[in-house]
Amino acid sequence: MTRPAPSRAGALALSALWIASAGSLAACRQRPLVRIAVAAPSSGPLAADGLGLKRAVELAASEAGSCEDYPLRLEVVAFDDRGDPEQAARLARDISADPAVIAVVGHLTSGCSIAAAQVYAEAGLAMLTPSATSPEVTLQQTRTGWSGPRVAFRIPPSDAVLGGYAAQYAYGRLKLRRIAVIHDDTPYGRDLSEAFSRGFSTQGGQALPGAPAGWPGLRPDGAFYGGAYKGFGLLLKQARAAGWRFPFISGDGAKAPELFDIAGPAADGAYLAASGVPLESLPSASDFAARYLQRYAAAPRTFDHYAYEAGRILVECLRQSGPDRAELLEALRASRHSGMLGTIVFDSKGDTLKSLATMTQADAAKKTFVPLY
Repeated sequence: MTRPAPSRAGALALSALWIASAGSLAACRQRPLVRIAVAAPSSGPLAADGLGLKRAVELAASEAGSCEDYPLRLEVVAFDDRGDPEQAARLARDISADPAVIAVVGHLTSGCSIAAAQVYAEAGLAMLTPSATSPEVTLQQTRTGWSGPRVAFRIPPSDAVLGGYAAQYAYGRLKLRRIAVIHDDTPYGRDLSEAFSRGFSTQGGQALPGAPAGWPGLRPDGAFYGGAYKGFGLLLKQARAAGWRFPFISGDGAKAPELFDIAGPAADGAYLAASGVPLESLPSASDFAARYLQRYAAAPRTFDHYAYEAGRILVECLRQSGPDRAELLEALRASRHSGMLGTIVFDSKGDTLKSLATMTQADAAKKTFVPLY
């Protein structure tokens, strides 16, 4: 079978997922072609997370059913945004220009998702992010000046939920009262840190902005970091070497196996708050994890179960809407998807109605994150 080659720059890999059974290839060729774009880094420090999203969406699409059962031919196409918002906006234009692309799963980071969403809105192209948790990803769609329909949907809860939960945990469970708050100056890091600071102050604690050099004067009894695993790992290593032994807390952007490679023993005991329920805490996700492992000989990463559910939601809604972007948007807004995360329903902004979060703790010896209850 000849596969149509992607004509746009940035396409890294075309994974044809022909929904066909033996003896029915001719019939499948007559089905309308629909492409799902996965926009995430496949180069740079976040490449492993980007590859995970692509794999999860491929798995969801491959399970859509045989050609007799499913009315469309599905292809999953991966695009490398390099974790750079400017590159993400450029890619969004290329993706939107392909009429066969009916939806986007991505982007991985909040900065890229914020930048790309406006481009997708102008094309009426749905974007489901499994990982970008800045409130601005969906909130920007409600403001004056937004052009086009509301196209951004989010599978996990936003940083407003996660930051507030982490603040409650720090104040109530860890009994911290003065926390140094640092971030990596990305939309994700800033929003998460701001949500934590607001929540911690509401509890009665003091959120003290400041890098380790100023900690002797601040006298904190804990530290919160908003950002990805690389920055958190370096902070842990630096702070532990300087003799700081108080609790360190971060969010799910730092909850990655690479944290242990960067921080080593310094990562032990760090607290990582995760939006929703982590894969390892979901008994309902065991089948997904097993299928993923069998297909890719690798365990799912932090956001892969969200990406899989994004793929499943699209498969379900496409069955109703067919290859029409506007119809798909309507189907997504009305969808009620039941899966390993429970029932996913979107509000008017495109956010999930779920507001769960889970605290985990890093075990450096086993290189794993242990859920805390």
